[in-house]
Amino acid sequence: MNSFTLLWLLSVASLCTNCLCDNKNPGHILCIKKERLALLQFKNDLIDASNRLSSWSSAKNMDCCQWAGIVCDNITGHVQELHLQGPDPDLEEASNQRLGGSINPSLLSLKQLKYLDLSCNDFEAIQIPSFIGSLINLRYLNLSLSQFQGNIPHEIGNLSNLVVLDLRIGRWLSDFTVKSLDWLSGLPLLQYLDMSGYDLNTVSEWLQAIHTLPALNELHLSSCNLSQIPRHPTKLNFTSLTILDLSYNFFDTLMPGWIFSLSKLVSLDLSRCLFHGPVLDSVSGFNNLTHLKFLHVTENDFMNSPSVLKGLMSLTSLVSLDVSTCDISSPILGGLHNMTSLVSIDLSQNHIVEALPNSFGVLCNLIHIDFRSNNFSGSVSELLTNLCECKSPKLEYLAFSANRLSGSIPERIGQLQHLVTFDLAFNYISGIIPYSLGRLSFLKELMLNVNSLSGPLPDSLGNLTSLFWLEISYNNFNGSLPESIGHLGNLDYMSVHHNSLTGVLTENHFANLTSLKTIWAEANMLSLQLRDKNWVPPFQLKVLRIGSWSLGPHFPSWIQSQKNLTDLDIAKAGISDVIPSWFWSSFSDIVFLNISQNSIHGILKGDLSILAPNAIVDLSDNYFQGPLPGNFTEADFVFLDVSNNNLSGSIEQFLCPSLEKDRPLQVLDLANNNMSGVIPDCWMNWQALSVVNFENNKFSGEIPESVGNLFSLLSFNIRNNTLSGKLPASLLNSESLQIIELAENEFIGRIPSLIDGKETKLKLLNLRSNKLQGEIPDELCRLTSIQILDLAHNNLSGTLPRCFYNFSIMSGRQGSSPIVLYDVPFQDQFLGSALLVTKGREFEYSTILYLVTTLDLSGNKFSGPIPRELMGLVGLRWLNLSGNQLTGRIPEEIGEMTLLESLDFSMNQLDGRIPWSMSRLSALNWLNLSSNKLTGEIPTGTQLQSLNESSFKENTLCGPPLTVVCNKKWASPDASIGSGEEQNEDDESDGQNWGFIISIVLGFIIGFWVMVAPLIASKVWRGAYFSFLHKVWFNICIASHS
Repeated sequence: MNSFTLLWLLSVASLCTNCLCDNKNPGHILCIKKERLALLQFKNDLIDASNRLSSWSSAKNMDCCQWAGIVCDNITGHVQELHLQGPDPDLEEASNQRLGGSINPSLLSLKQLKYLDLSCNDFEAIQIPSFIGSLINLRYLNLSLSQFQGNIPHEIGNLSNLVVLDLRIGRWLSDFTVKSLDWLSGLPLLQYLDMSGYDLNTVSEWLQAIHTLPALNELHLSSCNLSQIPRHPTKLNFTSLTILDLSYNFFDTLMPGWIFSLSKLVSLDLSRCLFHGPVLDSVSGFNNLTHLKFLHVTENDFMNSPSVLKGLMSLTSLVSLDVSTCDISSPILGGLHNMTSLVSIDLSQNHIVEALPNSFGVLCNLIHIDFRSNNFSGSVSELLTNLCECKSPKLEYLAFSANRLSGSIPERIGQLQHLVTFDLAFNYISGIIPYSLGRLSFLKELMLNVNSLSGPLPDSLGNLTSLFWLEISYNNFNGSLPESIGHLGNLDYMSVHHNSLTGVLTENHFANLTSLKTIWAEANMLSLQLRDKNWVPPFQLKVLRIGSWSLGPHFPSWIQSQKNLTDLDIAKAGISDVIPSWFWSSFSDIVFLNISQNSIHGILKGDLSILAPNAIVDLSDNYFQGPLPGNFTEADFVFLDVSNNNLSGSIEQFLCPSLEKDRPLQVLDLANNNMSGVIPDCWMNWQALSVVNFENNKFSGEIPESVGNLFSLLSFNIRNNTLSGKLPASLLNSESLQIIELAENEFIGRIPSLIDGKETKLKLLNLRSNKLQGEIPDELCRLTSIQILDLAHNNLSGTLPRCFYNFSIMSGRQGSSPIVLYDVPFQDQFLGSALLVTKGREFEYSTILYLVTTLDLSGNKFSGPIPRELMGLVGLRWLNLSGNQLTGRIPEEIGEMTLLESLDFSMNQLDGRIPWSMSRLSALNWLNLSSNKLTGEIPTGTQLQSLNESSFKENTLCGPPLTVVCNKKWASPDASIGSGEEQNEDDESDGQNWGFIISIVLGFIIGFWVMVAPLIASKVWRGAYFSFLHKVWFNICIASHS
């Protein structure tokens, strides 16, 4: 019989006996006076806020044996038990009902005290009194969860009769270090020990100390900071152990085999112990633990061994199984059908690849199923139907999110009447939400987000009156939100964003949502039309995200009542109004503010004290006017986007406040406004900046050198302003910048050289349409990560560098990845973007920018030949060298650039034939070779013949797609040459392939004399030869005669 059960029965028996005696002798006082006085002294030192010990009063009752929590011996009258445990700490009202204060030594007067329970109280960090070690008759001592601090007094080792000792501090590791466990040797009768939360890291021989407890049945050392455990202890004195809990200790070592020898174990908890495999074949594994009912081994990868899993399947008495986050990949579900006693199973956070079996239909005792984040496949329809086959389904928790399940939710789902949590998120489930789901009256959490569910939401959702959490975002639901949603009085979180919901909502949809804290419904087409213009919602929201709803044209006044808002998104809501004055005084802790893509106008002003530190603010795409307010610097933004407005004036007041301090701003987007003036040199306070976008404004002057010293800067975009002067060398030498966009300004001078030894991460450099001069410095080739280089329309000269092959992404030696400059999930993401010229037109790229590779040197004064090394950029998609003074031939190796989509060599002085290898450029869809000196036939190929004639005009070319027919002089080379073999350039210029003709003549002459010369020189050979011819002729004649 379990020690707890035995002690509990003894306590109940003594209480019952005491009551019977009191009934027989109503006037008899059983309590001993000395002990009564001791109890009153003990009470006086306690803090009893809830008056739990009100019965402890001589005025009310002289018999202390009848006081609350006291059990006396019904014969001697001695106090034997004190039951003063507090309430469950997880209860909200627990703090008011806990005892506190100090523990008076008067307890020593209770000579016969055997049972002392002070657990779940709050003694406010006092130490465990050492005098407790003098209560030598104690058999039960429980001081757990009572906020005791400091060391464990070694005097407890004097309690030689102790059977139960519970000193646990809590679920997690505390700061209280235990230096020795030698005192445990004085407790030979101990059957239960719990020291969870104490730091035992310095006790290297903790297991040896436990060996001194031969009667031990239960051991709990959870969260004790243990890191060492013997793999092969010399002896095991606690083979009678039934419960072992070593959870939340980070051993990070091989699984000790001796644990599998504890054959009487009923419960084993090794959660987060980080035990690894392999488990030796000589170890019996789980096969030996035939009594095991509770097995919790989350975060131990020794479980991924096939032999360990095979032994696991033999544990047919299991009631609770947790093998989550164990790196298991092998199928496991097929072996569970014999575990008919299972009540709880957790396989989440593994890599199990397996189709769902039909065996779940026999596991009718299951209450908790957690299979999240695996690779389970199969039909959720069959799974749920099988679970509904049970006569009395007990299931309360069902979680299959982040798998590969398909199918639909069956109509029978309503039979799982006890379901509290239903989680099928992140799967491939289709169909509708069945009406019967509304019969799940106990359901608190419904998570179906990121699937392919469709159809209207059923009205029966309004019957889920216990519902606390509703998450159905990222599906294809249509229709409107049912008005019955307004009945969900317990609903705290509602997320329906990114669906296709339409229709009109009124006050009735929110009538009884008094508990609601979050409405997340953006990216739908809903319209809120209030009958009462002074409507005050029944809820107090923290999160209101209803971007893309129709709320306008006036600014919604009901938002003023939501004083607790932290997230507000009313973007793209059809608002055409000014921001009301109450907006800047109604809130105090806004973390996320998005009112972009409306038609809000007026001067941008306001008290930004409504913002919390590190706030995200998006005011873009409106009609705000005036300067950027200087008081905006008083707010500690991390993200500020006021692009696409009508702001004007200087940014000096914003960038250069009088109070200098480090600012947390990471993204500053002022693009597409009318701001002017110089860019001030006040960047020393903005070291956190990662994105600066000033494009399409009217800034003038030079770029301060200090901009390049912002060590976190990833993107600097100041395209299309009137900036001048020389380029700061610090920009190109920045070790952090990935994007430099300076196109369409008036910069002069040379391109700065890179400092030797400096490594850069630059992926995009756009200096297009400036007034730069000189040659391209060879050091520019050290931009190995570059994938977009645009130097077009400047006054650059000289020859093209031969070192471009160093560009590892353009050359195909290195892959590219998305250019994410800023990303806060579900709030704002800022991707690298660029306006690029290709195929004669401008295109803006953002999401797929990382897939673009382009080299544009057009509109300059480069001369000389096209380097063959340039043809090594086999990862290039767009190449433009037009409008220069390049000469010579197009390199034959151009056929290796098979990813080319756009190629422009027009308006140069290139001559010779178009290489036949260009016919292999199957991805090419835009070509311009016009205005050169090219001659000969256009190579035949699907791509080249499908292009427009204008691609080849102003040359001396023939063949399709031109109407000029090639004569013999222009005839195409043979097939082998057309397939890419090199041609002799000198012969090509004459229109004849003389090498081919000479080869034929020489071959004929040599072949003739090889045959004839031996016949002339040898009579024997002549005879044999003519004899052979005679036989052949004779056989031919016979064959023809037949």
